[in-house]
Amino acid sequence: MNDNRHQADHDRVQRMVELAADRDVVWAEIGGFGAIAGWHPLIASVELTEIEGRTFRHLTTTDDELFFERLIEVGPHHLTYEVVEGPLPVSDYRATLSCVAEADGCRVFWSAYFTPAEDAGRVPDDIVGAFYEIGLRALRERFG
Repeated sequence: MNDNRHQADHDRVQRMVELAADRDVVWAEIGGFGAIAGWHPLIASVELTEIEGRTFRHLTTTDDELFFERLIEVGPHHLTYEVVEGPLPVSDYRATLSCVAEADGCRVFWSAYFTPAEDAGRVPDDIVGAFYEIGLRALRERFG
């Protein structure tokens, strides 16, 4: 599949925040697959589990929505995961959280590709974008 078709078939949401903290300090707080409940205000709990050698997490939001996600890839300052089950009207949801060093701190990027349900319109884009913005705003409040 070429890149143009991939982009035409999927929606993409990306958000970024600049922080005044060192990349390694920030990543130590946010880089674990189970760490999101410690920094994202909309996540009430996370439970990690291994199934057939793969790492999964059960997320519960503060409004009791449930997500089941699988870790796809982890690197020194990035992780990629997919939503296996969740309440959003999407399929093929794959997201990456990454942290890049800058001269005076770092930038955290959070992006996702997914296929919205036919009747969903822009609702999934708006929900995912707002979720990312709330999480990144919390990081700005924490790390400056």
